[in-house]
Amino acid sequence: MKILLAIVFFVPFLYFTQGYKIQDNANTYKMMFGLGWSAWDNDGNPGGVFSVDQIQAEVFPSRLLVDYYFYKGWSAEASVAFVRYKGTKLVNDQLNVKGLGLSADANLKYSFYNLMGKGLLDPYVIMGMGATVHPSVDSLSKPFYPTFNVGAGVNLWFNNAVGLQLQSAGKIGLTSDFFGKSDYLQHSIGLVVRLESMGGSSDGEFKKEKLKLNTKKKRIKTKGNRGRGGNKKDGDA
Repeated sequence: MKILLAIVFFVPFLYFTQGYKIQDNANTYKMMFGLGWSAWDNDGNPGGVFSVDQIQAEVFPSRLLVDYYFYKGWSAEASVAFVRYKGTKLVNDQLNVKGLGLSADANLKYSFYNLMGKGLLDPYVIMGMGATVHPSVDSLSKPFYPTFNVGAGVNLWFNNAVGLQLQSAGKIGLTSDFFGKSDYLQHSIGLVVRLESMGGSSDGEFKKEKLKLNTKKKRIKTKGNRGRGGNKKDGDA
């Protein structure tokens, strides 16, 4: 089941990233920041993806992210998240597993926002590496291990600066027990803020008249865009 999920996420990532050839040259944003909740699913049942009652989560924000945009849909996302295991839910088919879970991840991200003409929906896929700290009382999983991450998500933009992010990622533990007890799913939901420029520029996304969501494609101004009469001086015929 987990191998199938990895293939489902991985193949579209390779295919759709070729779409950059038809995008314009205007960057969508410069930096993005987010704060939200993370929910961890590692009950040990690969087929129980929708077993919500066994998901580990907090009532207060438990995930922080920063995203740096490169060019033509590509960006890099770094995030940290945590959860407390209270022993009341299954962890690798075990109860009474208590402790703190931590994750730190660095993912390459590709957004389909420009390909969709810009607007409310901003779907994307991610792939990268991470590290997980797991309660040592769980003898079936190592207390610390690297992970290979693959997943997908969507940003729902309220305006040009603020949106809601939903994301799910499969974390494959890079241990001797490959596709084993160190694998888990991590879901997240939270608010994100994107900045068009850094350094306090007055042309950034927080300028009041620019907060309205703009679905028009941006154009790069060049000298060739000027009209023939654009450089006429007073008195010219």
